[in-house]
Parts: sequence; C-alpha cells; structure tokens
Amino acid sequence: MADNRWPISETKAAYVVVVTVLVVLAAVAAPIVWNIGSAAADDNPTVQVITLRGGTTDANVNAVATALREARNNDSVAAVVLRVDSPGGPVAPSEELYLAVNRTAAEMPVVAYVEGAAASGGYYGIVPADEIIVKPSSTVGSIGVIVQAPLSAVEQAEQVSGTFVRSGPDKAQIDQDRLREDLERLQRAFVGTVMTHRSDELSLSREEVANGRTYLGTQAVQNGFADRIGDIGSAIETAAARSDRIDGDNYDVAYTTRTVQITLSIQAAAVEEVDGNTIYYTEADAGETEFVRPVRYYAVWGVPVEATAGAEGDADE
Repeated sequence: MADNRWPISETKAAYVVVVTVLVVLAAVAAPIVWNIGSAAADDNPTVQVITLRGGTTDANVNAVATALREARNNDSVAAVVLRVDSPGGPVAPSEELYLAVNRTAAEMPVVAYVEGAAASGGYYGIVPADEIIVKPSSTVGSIGVIVQAPLSAVEQAEQVSGTFVRSGPDKAQIDQDRLREDLERLQRAFVGTVMTHRSDELSLSREEVANGRTYLGTQAVQNGFADRIGDIGSAIETAAARSDRIDGDNYDVAYTTRTVQITLSIQAAAVEEVDGNTIYYTEADAGETEFVRPVRYYAVWGVPVEATAGAEGDADE
C-alpha cells in the first residue's frame, strides 16, 4: 500500500518569523427584499435566499447555519433557497452544514442551487435539500474524505511515547492503521448519507458514488446527483411552488446580506515551505515543548492546504 503520509519532514525551506494578526469577527445581517406579486410586501410569505460561497470552513458554515436558524424562526419565511459555490472543506463544519440544512428541510421547503460547485463537503451540506438545481457548467460530486496526517506527528508520537506518564495505552498514540480505519469510517458515513437522501434519484451504485468523481451539471442530472438544470430564478420559483403557504406568485424574495471579517490570531515562530504550501507554526509548535500537530480530516475537492480562514461577504443582486 502506498505511503500517503504528509511529508512535513521534507522541508524545502524553514525560517523564523514573527507574525501577529489580530482577530476580528463581525457579522451583520440585513435582508434585501423584492416583491414578486402585486400584494403588499408585508402581507406576503417570503422565499429566503442564503448564500454559501467558499469552503465549508467554521466561519462560513456558522454564518449559513445562523441564517438558516433565523429563517426557521421567522414566521414570514415559507421556503429557503441555498445558493452554493463550495469545494467543501474540513469534515466537522461540513457535518454542521448538513445538520443545519437537514433540520431546516424538515420544517420548510429547501431548494439548493449550485451556482458554481457543490463538491465533497459542499455537496454533503446540500444533500438533504428537497431539490438540487444546477447549471450545465456546475461541478458536483467528489464524494470522499482526505486525511492530513503529518509524518512528524507519527514520528513524534513514537519518539515521546516513553517520556510521559499516560492515562491509558492509547493516549496520544497515532498509527497509520488507525488513521485508515477512521478514514474509511468517515467515508462510509458520507456515502451512506448521500444514499439515504438521493437513492431514489441515483442511477449509480454505492461503489460508483464512493469513487470520488466529480460531474458537470448535465451529467449530475443524468446520474441523479442533481434534479434539473436551472438558474437562481428557477430555484426561487421551485421553492415557492413547494410551499403550501405560497399562493401563486404572491411572495417576496429576501437575500440575506452579511459583512464578515475574519483573520487569525497567530504568534508565528516559524514558517515551512512544503510542496509549495506555506505553513505557519506557533511558538508552541516550534519551541522546546514536544508538540504533535493534529490529524485533520477533509471532505474537499482537491488537496487540502493549511489554514484557510475567511468568509467573504455576499454580493447579492
């Protein structure tokens, strides 16, 4: 079996720097509402459009989950359109996105519109939607999980295993077999979730779903990853039609706009260039204290890189 461990020890360059970045997190939500029908806007139910552009990072998912919760708690909201352009990201926030969408879909119609990509964790998040609408050029699929396990983490765990008193034999132990087992367990859960929500539409077997391929929008409609070709207008109309609270075209459409500023607070003591990627380490990482960098699992289309931070504000029409 090929050794796919992350080659942290093969460092092209390492040098010491000091980087200080302040943490700023501000989120302001304000609806932009326009009216479809002729009745007064205040009397109409609303189709809420919520946008996820970018990776399924903690910041992005938290913003979307908050908007979904506000939609569920707003009596005027009758349906949701989740507009997505996401390659996925870490498994944990991708699961949070799935749970938020699944809970919302249990209370009102949710239609997903794939503006660009809904890949890996980005697709995982929208799979509970009542309908998935794509463009011909949309990228859909990439069902699977990647584990990022620095080689140095395994080496350090072996080197320091006799240094500390541990509470149990498995405490602070990292081994490749266990990583593989956990990776396969997460993969089965991911594929199982897709099959649970899309099995009636899919023309692919479970094994084919699990192969990690991506599909263009037209292919996704053919194989059941998506339901039909359309645009944002189609998604809004579909969401409205699915709601028993909306009569004809007498409804409003609200775009939730937000301003989010995210930076990381890092006191970086060292930088490594690894395979073209710049990785920052804190003083704890680079100091005398033995430190094992954490194992990370990603549901992402492509190869994960360290420390993506940020949620761009939405540019809504």
